[in-house]
Amino acid sequence: MSTISIRQIIKDAGGAEAISKAATEAGGDLSKDAVYKWAKTGIPDRHWPIIIALTDHGPVALYAANCAARGVSVAAACPMEAAE
Repeated sequence: MSTISIRQIIKDAGGAEAISKAATEAGGDLSKDAVYKWAKTGIPDRHWPIIIALTDHGPVALYAANCAARGVSVAAACPMEAAE
């Protein structure tokens, strides 16, 4: 399974503006600029429910994309999962 990029996840969710709007409608506060920073920092887990609702990407894909954005292998981040 190849890892999807954060940029692709944002695109699949309808773009930064759509994500920002969905967050606002859910009672949060998320700017488009903050969404664009995710490509380097990863998607904060508090925003995962919004991304999951807007896309077909689940927690496993988001976790892998975050690891890739942060330059950490999934195996290094969670060695117990890699051993299974």
